[in-house]
Amino acid sequence: MKFDDFFKRASQVAEIGSQKDLANLLGIEPPAITLAKTRGVPKSWALTLANMFGVSLEWLKTGTGPVYQSDRPRTSFIPKVSARACAGTGSLEVQDNIISEIPFGRSWISQKGRPESMVVMDVVGDSMSPELEPGDSVLIDQSQTEILSNNLYVLGHLDVLQIKRVQARPGLITLYSANQRYQPVTLQGDEIETLRIIGRVLWSSRNYA
Repeated sequence: MKFDDFFKRASQVAEIGSQKDLANLLGIEPPAITLAKTRGVPKSWALTLANMFGVSLEWLKTGTGPVYQSDRPRTSFIPKVSARACAGTGSLEVQDNIISEIPFGRSWISQKGRPESMVVMDVVGDSMSPELEPGDSVLIDQSQTEILSNNLYVLGHLDVLQIKRVQARPGLITLYSANQRYQPVTLQGDEIETLRIIGRVLWSSRNYA
């Protein structure tokens, strides 16, 4: 997506007059604007404006079709990323490039957390089977990093992404799998520092294909 075309359409719907206004609107630093002029506009920018103003993603990207979403008051678009949450021994695919956008009801998703911090990613591996199967997708709120015991979280541990049910006690964190073939993993002391909470799982979809 070329920056000049995107900026023209963004200025139209957001009523902004400068690139500095765009940076403030998106919550980014001005150098990101300079980078977008040479490398192209990140997909996340279009998603942000679409959710802010109810604008059609297709129109923001290409300038074709209706400007506004027909269901403008009711839909939020959440980015689906190429990172995959592994329900097994771990996945090294930790890139967060946006590959598509998933529509959710605005009212429902706003009750669950912060839509601007949410992403969707696919599940690989079988350690959470039958609760989550390979190919299922999960919705994650990256703003929810405080552990609530017995909830599902996407975790960064030992340089891989995993999805586990987590139980926290003072000085002790245990990661549980739904598949009984996988033993719980217990972290304590300095080991807890190796664990990074990516976000809490709010929703899952089942892939029957």
